[in-house]
Amino acid sequence: MKKAAQFIKYLRFSDLDESTIQSAKNCLLDFIGAVLSGANTKAGKIALKFAKISPGIGQSTLWPNGEKTSPQNAAFIHGTVGSALNIDDGHRMAAGHPGSVVIPAACSIAENNDSSGKELIEAIVCGYEVAVRSGELHRNDSSPFAVFPGSGRWGSIGAAAAVAKLLGLDSGKIEQAMAIGETFAPVSPIIDDLKIGIMPMTQYCSGWGALVGVNAALLAQEGFTGISTTIDFSKGSLPKFGESFEIKNTYFKPYPSCRWTHPSIEGIMELMKKHKELRKGTIKKISIRIFSIGSHLGEKRPQTMESAQYSLPFVIGAIITDGELNPDQFTEKRLNDSEILGIADKVELIYSPELDSYFPKSIPSEVEIETTSGQFYTTKIMTPKGDVTHPMSKEELLNKFRKLASRQIDSKTSEKVVGIVKNLDKLARASELFNLFKGSP
Repeated sequence: MKKAAQFIKYLRFSDLDESTIQSAKNCLLDFIGAVLSGANTKAGKIALKFAKISPGIGQSTLWPNGEKTSPQNAAFIHGTVGSALNIDDGHRMAAGHPGSVVIPAACSIAENNDSSGKELIEAIVCGYEVAVRSGELHRNDSSPFAVFPGSGRWGSIGAAAAVAKLLGLDSGKIEQAMAIGETFAPVSPIIDDLKIGIMPMTQYCSGWGALVGVNAALLAQEGFTGISTTIDFSKGSLPKFGESFEIKNTYFKPYPSCRWTHPSIEGIMELMKKHKELRKGTIKKISIRIFSIGSHLGEKRPQTMESAQYSLPFVIGAIITDGELNPDQFTEKRLNDSEILGIADKVELIYSPELDSYFPKSIPSEVEIETTSGQFYTTKIMTPKGDVTHPMSKEELLNKFRKLASRQIDSKTSEKVVGIVKNLDKLARASELFNLFKGSP
């Protein structure tokens, strides 16, 4: 933890290469889009309502409506709303979503404390570097995190790191901020629920992890301390702090569903595009061979929008029915769509031990479609679109943001956001970005 604290204390914008800076900007823009779109979900609306009944003093803007609130409220609400559609970024080795915890915490303090654009970028990078390494250790059986899954759990340490950087804490207090974040981190024991097809609105507690990160750093600033037996980053397999910037290995999601569903989505789309005879009426059975933890995504009758995001049968049914997958399909009305459910009933998930060897560096799926005439069509997708080895293009990322943002702000404001994020390192005040949301609905 001491070396992590030293890394955070002494990292400067001038230490970052252009690729790392651009990655931070991409992550920020992508998450803003996720928040603006997520505000239209049931969970998003509840979270925004919560801000009204849990008022706070501060200058942090709620992006979906332009209202001002405390940094704590802003961090919690943006983290919750930004993960509601399951379209926020992720990291393969962390097996989760650092952005939905780190970015809302960093942005809320950067605006409240009148930080510069460069300072916000430094904080985001520090937060991702800590969060990703925490997440990687979280999967290690020797880690105290192993039995407590969830991005909020390990991401809270990264959020604390980001905020500590913005507050200019010394190395000792940075270390305590992370220790407090580790102590107060939320627990998301949802694996048993996931096995029976349920995903609650809390999901992986990203919002609460962001809130913990903010409070941890603010407490450390005043001399509060955390546990002494903190996470040992030296036990991780990722390069040491400063030897690589893992934020550059972030993946971005083209579809609003669990990342583990994406290889199957792309396999279905590939086969149907290649073989014109494949249509809804000609499909008899769809077999998906998948790694162990992904095999839990087999619920055919999800009861909530959140559960549908983790249902491979529903997702496949939606993309075959509509020819695309977007946030509009994840509504309560569509949960009972007979065409989607008719396809979902034909989907079978098969656990393939062979595919476990690739996880988490890769999340492969093998797709086989059997037709009513007895024909079989198969494909194997090793790396879905959006991973660092199969990236979304600059234009694809921008179009994703524009489509998500259009659910909450007009195109003129959307383009202003794009322009300011592009030039974030030139801003004397990061608040210039967040002031754009003053006119939001």
